[in-house]
Amino acid sequence: MHRHAKTIFTLTLGLLAAAAAEQRGAKAKVCPYCQNDPELLARAGLVSHGPVDIGPAGGSEALANSLAVSDWLFLESEHLRWGSSLASEAVKARDKKRLAAELDALRELFPEIPKRIKRLDPYLRLHLMAWRGEKFYARFQDLLGVSDADFPAARQNDGPYMGNGRFLGEKDKFEVLIHVNRATHKLFTSDHMGVAVTDSLRWHFPGLHKMFVSIPAADPDIRYDKNLYPHTVHNLSHLFLCAYKHFSFDPPIWLDEGLAHAMEHEIDSEFHTLDGEEGSLPDNKGPADWDKEIARLRRRGKLTSFAKLLHIQAFGALTQDDHVTAYGLVRFLIDKHPKKFAAFLGAIKGNLDAEGYPDGSDLRGLQREQLKYLWDWTPTTLDRAFHAWIDTR
Repeated sequence: MHRHAKTIFTLTLGLLAAAAAEQRGAKAKVCPYCQNDPELLARAGLVSHGPVDIGPAGGSEALANSLAVSDWLFLESEHLRWGSSLASEAVKARDKKRLAAELDALRELFPEIPKRIKRLDPYLRLHLMAWRGEKFYARFQDLLGVSDADFPAARQNDGPYMGNGRFLGEKDKFEVLIHVNRATHKLFTSDHMGVAVTDSLRWHFPGLHKMFVSIPAADPDIRYDKNLYPHTVHNLSHLFLCAYKHFSFDPPIWLDEGLAHAMEHEIDSEFHTLDGEEGSLPDNKGPADWDKEIARLRRRGKLTSFAKLLHIQAFGALTQDDHVTAYGLVRFLIDKHPKKFAAFLGAIKGNLDAEGYPDGSDLRGLQREQLKYLWDWTPTTLDRAFHAWIDTR
């Protein structure tokens, strides 16, 4: 199953944040699980249900008022802010086992969650997403080989370059807005990104130092929890990698998309998000089992060479075989060379010019340089090592 998403980052949009006011209807909305209790929230690693300084300006109150056709809930955790207008969802029999461990973990934090859950109500869905988001943040930090302590609040003159802020190198938290319908998503993206799109849209608000994604959970494939979460993880992977050591330039396309596929695959091996630009989304839905597809492409000699992947400069230029190859290549590097892969990511995202400014002007040359330095590989010998790994699986 596949879901399309678009990436349109801007480095020129400047918006100033207004002071967040009281969340609309906050007094009438009390979470049945945390009761909006600051101490209970703090023990769970959460900040507040509102007011939340989410969005381009005015925080949760302005956002809820501008999209008043839907009923909004908000929740802020240690590294992320969430807004959701999701409705309740019945728990299907096939999903009970999948949800059991997560609900048990949440129940340790919020004892008011019932032992038997027949429906995920809007508050429980939001708490699940926030809890999962922090777990994924920790997973991504582990992949990068970093911790919160590695990121100072502002750039330091001594020590390695780690960006300009505490959130993987950005100054502000990551933000996710999940819409129950496409209408509010299109309204929001039109008002604040200047483009009305139908699929998920990632954005960078540079004046606010925010990495943001707007997700319309409207279609049957991501309307429900099972697929919405891996789709969200795919988008967060893109945001986290772009933010790493500050978002000063776009990461290589194969690396950005391959890593997002790998992270999504860890959550659900049968759901895949395909990124593309407006008007260039891939039509081929492709195979459900990408691990088998990697082996099939290898047997047929159809895997995309690394030399070709290096030259792809737009998500819309990726073919289905490119998507699968990029996923497999990243999976190989994570599984067989985790420390060197972390060093590779750090070198690509932390590259500086002679004057100490972030430099993405020659990413192809930089990648070849790092392959040689870390592995003594050329693009051709990387392909050989990758193919040998496939043959032994």
